[in-house]
Amino acid sequence: MCFPSIGCFTDELSCHQGCAPETPEQINTRFFLYTPELPDTLQALSLSDVSSIRNSNFRGNRPTKFIIHGLNGNAMQSKFLEMKDALLSIGNFNVILVDWGDGADLINLQRIIADVTSIPHSYAIARQNTRVVGRQIGELSKKLVSLAGSSYSSMHLIGHSLGAHTAGYAGEYLSGVYGRITGLDPAGPGYEGFSQTGCLLEKSDARFVDVIHTDTVFGYNTEVGHQDFFPSGGQHQVSCLPFDHICYHLRVVDFFTESITSSCSFRAYPCNSWLRFLQRKCRKCGDSGCSRMGYFADLSPARGSFMLGTSVNEPYCRQDSGVPPSFWGRFLG
Repeated sequence: MCFPSIGCFTDELSCHQGCAPETPEQINTRFFLYTPELPDTLQALSLSDVSSIRNSNFRGNRPTKFIIHGLNGNAMQSKFLEMKDALLSIGNFNVILVDWGDGADLINLQRIIADVTSIPHSYAIARQNTRVVGRQIGELSKKLVSLAGSSYSSMHLIGHSLGAHTAGYAGEYLSGVYGRITGLDPAGPGYEGFSQTGCLLEKSDARFVDVIHTDTVFGYNTEVGHQDFFPSGGQHQVSCLPFDHICYHLRVVDFFTESITSSCSFRAYPCNSWLRFLQRKCRKCGDSGCSRMGYFADLSPARGSFMLGTSVNEPYCRQDSGVPPSFWGRFLG
């Protein structure tokens, strides 16, 4: 299966088998630019119309942030607009919201009308669509470099759920030249057991890859980045009701957005076991060093897995990064 400008897609890898991605026309990916000049007004960038880039407020001398939603999402969701606002409040950035909602929708009427049997396969189709959207992001990035003088090293892709793997595919497409990719609870279903390069977000997709894990049902709970953060052990987020996995999976976006502007550092300790963290056996930074979960993770040279506690209510960051006194009470009544 081949498409103009983004090339061909094969099913050579086992993770790409089962169904094919939809066409770019069906996915209908759109790119919405926000800048310091127009923080509340979007400018649409088009892969097929270079004048949309030339005539926009995109500036190549600014760092660029891509925000990529996940399953059943869209770029205009309040969580992502709040993240955009937070980014523009602290820096002179180009912020691009990637909207691939038509390709990420489980209940896509156009898809169902074409083939009613597609309903059970909608998630699998959305998962494959991330490959197409990833390449489209890569192609837009190339145009931003060639037409506007931007640089790959100044580009930071932030993806939630399936959007995290979308960012990974963009990074793989450009051979890992992006400065940074942040995975916000990368999607887990359909990705379990795949270790092949090219199947999911991994550390080779950018110069720096940081990942925050918050759920074990909808999220991928295995280390894949240079830094992997596990607030509350990567499961049972204390700010959510018990067993509310949708809340766990979405809370990561709130954590990241808060980290952009908060004076609290989201300090995270090198640790590979939540039980050891609860037992206070890894509450020191040690030789490898601590890190900061969220936006400022790249300030730390530390590598590996990190644990931290969060608060029951906003703000979620705890100055001591410890476990809230009511931690067990949230689950035991």
